[in-house]
Amino acid sequence: MYKNFLSFCSVLLLVGCGSTQKHTKIVDVEKLTQQKCSMCHNLEMPPHTSDDEKAPPLYTVTVHLKDWMKVSNPSELKSKFVSFTTDYVINPSKEKSYCKAKSINMYGVMPSQKGNVSPQEVEAIASYIFDKYDQEKLLAILQERARIASLPLYQQVLETHNCKMCHNKFNTKTAPSYEMIAQRYSSSDSELLKESILNGTHGKWKGYMLPMSGYKDIKPKQLDALVEWILNQKVDKKED
Repeated sequence: MYKNFLSFCSVLLLVGCGSTQKHTKIVDVEKLTQQKCSMCHNLEMPPHTSDDEKAPPLYTVTVHLKDWMKVSNPSELKSKFVSFTTDYVINPSKEKSYCKAKSINMYGVMPSQKGNVSPQEVEAIASYIFDKYDQEKLLAILQERARIASLPLYQQVLETHNCKMCHNKFNTKTAPSYEMIAQRYSSSDSELLKESILNGTHGKWKGYMLPMSGYKDIKPKQLDALVEWILNQKVDKKED
């Protein structure tokens, strides 16, 4: 009986404990969604499409289902979404589908995932994607991207890579300040600084034991602007 109780608790952990519980604790559901869904669906938000995609992006599927499902009370929508998705993924059919005929003709009916994923796993995934893929969240992401894009190139890097966690302009934290870096290096050392930023560094500064990770995703123009900005931080300490 104790063993059965543990199994029941495990299912509760996967599915969640009601609408008030966030999914931050259920890290495995994100991995599970990647494992079970990414072979056919694009999982990004905003979604990406391609000419050879096997199925529509998961954001598109989720948002359209929310729009097409009819409920008398909005609080019932998530329950209906999870219930429908759990049944459809295991036993799909054209008759059950909410898709328009054009989508059915383009992608066909989803093949049954019976044996590939359990009903409990589908419930967990459905609950997760219902919360993740939301039009208001997408709008917030797009607005933040537009805000970042409007910043100077060096500031884009500082914000998107959270550089302030380790570096400060004048005061030392867990890494040398930008002014210390500017005092040590000159413009002729810019390529050396770029290499350190891209590939990471360790042991170059006495008293700072934590290694710096590499950031290979920084674009060349951003990197040029960042290094130029750092090398200009050696003068007026009155500046904030």
